[in-house]
Amino acid sequence: MESEKAVDALRKLGLSEYEARAYTTLLVMGELTPQEVSNAANIPYTKVYEVLKRLEAKGWAVAVSRTPMVYAPVKPEVALTNVRQTIETELRSAEKILKAIGKEWVGTVPAGVYIIRTLESLKRIARGIVSEANEILLTVTTPYLIRELEPLILKRKIRGIIEPGLQAPKYGEWRTVQVFLPLDMLITDCKRLLFHFGLLSQHSGPSGVLVMDEEVAKTAAKYFDKIWELSSEVPK
Repeated sequence: MESEKAVDALRKLGLSEYEARAYTTLLVMGELTPQEVSNAANIPYTKVYEVLKRLEAKGWAVAVSRTPMVYAPVKPEVALTNVRQTIETELRSAEKILKAIGKEWVGTVPAGVYIIRTLESLKRIARGIVSEANEILLTVTTPYLIRELEPLILKRKIRGIIEPGLQAPKYGEWRTVQVFLPLDMLITDCKRLLFHFGLLSQHSGPSGVLVMDEEVAKTAAKYFDKIWELSSEVPK
């Protein structure tokens, strides 16, 4: 029963059935020839050499003699330390790769509509798409987006429409319009469209929508131009 539990535990660590049985047998019986491992662990003799070589490569067994061939188990605490180090190295590598992908996800996400549940997520997405953009169109009803995006718009072509009474950033071309805009709208390079529901999302519900569709973004840009024609320059 204990040997079966040991085999199950070893398989969860990545060993094959034969590898787990071979190591358990070595651990119980000590130094053995491949033939003895084959007999004791019920592993086909045609496979036992390959199994023992893999165990050695993975740090679970060591060949203590070559003529005749004899294998001994590596102490469990040593083998497990090796496994732990390998897993930690792989985790660090995976974390680095995934973080890099996470930083670039906006540029690689397929076309579609994505519901944004929180204001913090919306801010991160807005910063991401603006940091990659050359041209920005923006309608603002609340101060959230201006505060988040102002450090990023210095070297970008930007036209913005703000609600009367809001302070316009120093950079870009800004206008105001005497109509109520029910939401914030951010368009980057006429390819990506981000809506923030503004005052509508302060109490409950999703915070906004990201549209990754060039045709929709271009249509929204035409809508922006219509509002721009009705707007007036922000007083200096």
